[in-house]
Amino acid sequence: MTNNQYQEVVKKAVRPKFRGNRPLPAKTTPQYPQSAEREYRRIAGAYMRLLNEELKKKLPAMMNEYKRERRGDSRLDDSRDLDTRIRQMLQEVSAALEKRIAQFGLDSKIQQIAKMTQNTSVREWKRAVKDTLGIDILDDYYSGELYEQAIQRWIAENVAYIKSLPTETLGNMRQIILDGYLNGRPIRDIQKDIQSEYGTSKRHAQLLARDQLATLNAQITKMQQTDAGCKKYRWSTSHDSRVRPCHAALNGKTFDWNDPPEMWYDTKAGRVYTGRKCHPGEDYCCRCVAIPVFDYDGVNIPMK
Repeated sequence: MTNNQYQEVVKKAVRPKFRGNRPLPAKTTPQYPQSAEREYRRIAGAYMRLLNEELKKKLPAMMNEYKRERRGDSRLDDSRDLDTRIRQMLQEVSAALEKRIAQFGLDSKIQQIAKMTQNTSVREWKRAVKDTLGIDILDDYYSGELYEQAIQRWIAENVAYIKSLPTETLGNMRQIILDGYLNGRPIRDIQKDIQSEYGTSKRHAQLLARDQLATLNAQITKMQQTDAGCKKYRWSTSHDSRVRPCHAALNGKTFDWNDPPEMWYDTKAGRVYTGRKCHPGEDYCCRCVAIPVFDYDGVNIPMK
């Protein structure tokens, strides 16, 4: 059977649902993969705790170096010596963390999250097709090479993202100590700033988890819908207080997969358009989803 012949079989099966050739929005709204996001955030938090544990082991020694150098006579030379020794200690923190990462199993944990996200996306897509068109999708269709490549690429990128967090954090902490020394700040303030930097990095890791999880879900959703012949979708927010005004204004509107809407934000001076165009889930930390709009003439679903 050729692809055109197969498509005609699918169209015949779903024709009663369309009642003509009008576009047909899905009767159900795909659910955002909350459980996968929670797991990603848990893993990111656990990873950052490993960093904190290793940092605490070296912090007393770093503060002792800070005290010793503050008693020196030549501030410029002492600052260079301090920078060298702090760099060395932070490198030791990084090396110790690297060993613990191997035991932590970061790669396998990120793979598990990707699988959870894919499973949720496929389940929701099958539900939308069944409830709207009355047909069942082939069970293993979305485990093909195209989807596997996209998921493996996301896994590799996210492992790299998480592994890069300590490098940036430790670099910022080194600068806090050195700047504090050059400005004659007391140790208590330096320690507070270091803890503040760690807190900022931990929050960044949590936001990274949400952002990247949404990105993967958006990628899979677009691939599923466009592969099935859906040219358009209806924007749907998570309908809570965290929805940004721009996305709230898009809720319920229909867009073309080839022409995403432009993002904006409001200021006291008026509305500012960013020039960035996004589908649901593609904007930073976006939890919105795309409700498929089925097109009778283009419908091409892998039907059982």
